[in-house]
Amino acid sequence: MDSIVTDPPYELGFMGKKWDSSGIAYSVQLWTACLRVLKPGGHLLSFGGTRTFHRVAVAIEDAGFEIRDNIAWLYGSGFPKSLDVSKAIDKAAEAEREVLTESVTDLFGEREEQRKETRTNEASGLVSVGQGERTKTTRYETAPSTPEAEQWEGWGTALKPAHEPIIVARKPLIGTVAHNVLTHGTGALNIDGSRIGTVQREVVDKGRWPANIILDEHTAGLLDEQSGVSKSTPAPRREVPYTSNSRSGGPMVFGGSSHNDSGGASRFFYVAKASQRDRNEGLDEMPIKRPDNRSSTGMGTFEEKGVQPQQNFHPTVKPTALMEYLVKLVTPPNGTVLDPFTGSGSTGKGAILNGFDFIGIEMTEDYLPIIKARLEHAEATYGSQIRMD
Repeated sequence: MDSIVTDPPYELGFMGKKWDSSGIAYSVQLWTACLRVLKPGGHLLSFGGTRTFHRVAVAIEDAGFEIRDNIAWLYGSGFPKSLDVSKAIDKAAEAEREVLTESVTDLFGEREEQRKETRTNEASGLVSVGQGERTKTTRYETAPSTPEAEQWEGWGTALKPAHEPIIVARKPLIGTVAHNVLTHGTGALNIDGSRIGTVQREVVDKGRWPANIILDEHTAGLLDEQSGVSKSTPAPRREVPYTSNSRSGGPMVFGGSSHNDSGGASRFFYVAKASQRDRNEGLDEMPIKRPDNRSSTGMGTFEEKGVQPQQNFHPTVKPTALMEYLVKLVTPPNGTVLDPFTGSGSTGKGAILNGFDFIGIEMTEDYLPIIKARLEHAEATYGSQIRMD
């Protein structure tokens, strides 16, 4: 294998799924097997949950990999999974809360109506009713009923999730980087192929050096709102020899830029622009299903939360644009990408669309038709062939 790009279970028991609480992501034996099939100097990229990625990283390191970096994927679609402490106190006291505001949200998350009235309701503050293929979710703003609840009004138990770490690891080199690359074709990152491109006076610039932060369109927009417009000016490059323990075989480059442009701060980072159709692309013939009927936090069913049924019912689908960028970063031309946790096939889709061979492993049979259909759609787009064993 030339590279491994994977999204293992975060071991959080997500949606009550057994595969997300097996401990497999912490298995040194698993990552040792990955190390065995990877070429010397081959890179491993592994997603992780913010609460548990450290244990995945330690297992990867204990298997013999070198931890090289950590990429932060920032996104704006996270939903806070926080317990409202004030409501919990009232509920424990069996005290009804006064409803101040009631808002109804339709299937697409658009505010349909809002009205203020005084009445009482359960402390949960969330009710949903299905109307055919549309779901309307009613949310209530309520007032504390007990002094204790009033004291803890505004307190919760979690922050809004807005990033996922990606562990960057590498199988140890044989010799220097130069020797390893020439012998095995692995050991380096595709910097030029992953640059953040710019356009200057109708001339396409080589682009900026890829960073260890990746944005989605939402976070890019928020960053630009905060940063405003700034201007870049060219800066000289300088080269210095590596230290004796670097095993590089060459000098290190510092700084250097030919950029002479202006814009928001997001232009310094790669922005994964995911298609709205990406999740279900190629699945037109598949039945529509809900991901599950349980939430991972015990805060209501997915019907109550307004989660809609769709063909790709895998609960943690990664955007293809993101996976394309990652496989290009660590995979040499005509290389083979391995994903031991294929899920719904986003890594494979990204690999095929960029001309790489792909080998995926998935233990949950329910997801195999999704994987097959998505990869077949990708190979039809790119013109390659896939085989399902």
